Amino acid sequence: MKKPLRFWILSLITFTMLGILGSTLLSSYLVTKDRLIENSLENNKVYAQKLAQLSSEAFSSMQTNLDARKTDVMNNFQYTSSLTTILDQILISGKYFNSVSVIDSTGLVLATSPNVGIAGNIIESYGVREALSKKESLITSPYYAATGRLLILVSTPLFNDENEYMGMLNGTIYLHEENFIHNVLSKHYAEDGSYVFVVDKKGILIYHPDSSRIGEIVTENPVVQKLLNKEDGSLEVVNTKGKHMLAGYNYIESSGWGIVSQTPFESSLTSLNAIMLKMFLNALPLGAFFFILAFVLSGKLASPLKKLAMDTLHSTDDKERMEELIIPPLYFEAKQLTETIENYRKKQQARVDIFKELSLTDPLTGLRNRRYSELLFEDLLNQHESFSIILIDIDHFKSVNDEFGHSAGDNVLIFLTEKMLEVMRDKDVCIRLGGEEFAIILPKTDLEAAYKLAEILRGNVESSIPPTNKLITISTGVGEHNSEQESLTDFIQRVDLALYKAKSSGRNKSIISIHQ
Repeated sequence: MKKPLRFWILSLITFTMLGILGSTLLSSYLVTKDRLIENSLENNKVYAQKLAQLSSEAFSSMQTNLDARKTDVMNNFQYTSSLTTILDQILISGKYFNSVSVIDSTGLVLATSPNVGIAGNIIESYGVREALSKKESLITSPYYAATGRLLILVSTPLFNDENEYMGMLNGTIYLHEENFIHNVLSKHYAEDGSYVFVVDKKGILIYHPDSSRIGEIVTENPVVQKLLNKEDGSLEVVNTKGKHMLAGYNYIESSGWGIVSQTPFESSLTSLNAIMLKMFLNALPLGAFFFILAFVLSGKLASPLKKLAMDTLHSTDDKERMEELIIPPLYFEAKQLTETIENYRKKQQARVDIFKELSLTDPLTGLRNRRYSELLFEDLLNQHESFSIILIDIDHFKSVNDEFGHSAGDNVLIFLTEKMLEVMRDKDVCIRLGGEEFAIILPKTDLEAAYKLAEILRGNVESSIPPTNKLITISTGVGEHNSEQESLTDFIQRVDLALYKAKSSGRNKSIISIHQ
């Protein structure tokens, strides 16, 4: 039995709706999946950078503490009891080391704090011999000491007034015991399986949540190989244990160490199914509405032809009767059906467009996000247009979150957004790169104009009252890209270095980066 017209109309509409819904959901699934992976990689990258900065500052403080007491040590070099007192003070004031010691140029231990039973002995361990031979400040690779502990030695050389090498002042970090690395990083383990680990310049694990792995060589890990090449970034990787991870990594120049923050791939996508289910459920009412509408319209569309078919079936050869059965084509009804399907397609396409727009917008500030900046840079480079950029970072933003909470921190980010929008011009684009990092992209703008704008923004922020009622400041790096000989990556790194100099030289300032 042949199917009636109404069946085919409903079939066409149903397949069209399912096709559009399926393609929309598939597109949304792929876009959302990619976005979740990108967010996890970016978050781990930023997290590793922050932890690397904390670690670098800690190493700087260690060296400063040791250097500050070198004069006292040299003045009491021959007095063991006085040296022990000085070492006790260093150990208490610094809180970075598990033990400190003074060793002369022959390797003889003159004094230690606490007393670990090696005073008066000559130490032949790898770390001590390395420090004595180099006669310079250094951080050793992990090694087993005479006490049987796996440790790292942080040393500074001692010279007398005649510049004669007398030995060294050392601080030791016991890797299998409570230490500053453990105190800084142990809290960074999440229930979703995310964790942080640290390797030294030889690819040896210095810190890992699983303490049994400390001292293990992990150079086969692709992320560790990147760190051994002194690289920073993020990477989707299968680690040495065969687990699929999304990792961000950062190299610490001062120590040669590398910090890795990583999240299991599956954990990054745990919300994906829930998001897709929500999209499907949101689409169901609209789909049901259109199906009911199609059912009613198909009956109206089919009824004239059905009447014609039935009348034709019972017709005679009478000419007059045949003339009465002539029915003009129903173009109007066909047009309406087409418009109904087209309207449905447009609404579904609009939903896809909304999803795409959301993927390019920061949900907190309403600014464009990092993904949008990449597309904008690509467009500017393709058009061979010169442009400038202002990279912006809120000074001491972590202290805002610590003191007032993350909600207040979000309000500060919105406050900075408003200040940026006040000074930007019609052609400028404000970007939130992530965290407290922002950028303003200024097409067809030279370096001088970009710097003036950065200074206006910096002054406005400094002179305005933020939501916390506590003064905040920003640091900025400013640069102009007007040479096809300079890659975008090099340009961004150059301006980012200017921002870093602004923060490291006192903050609350703008520094210009000039292409050499």
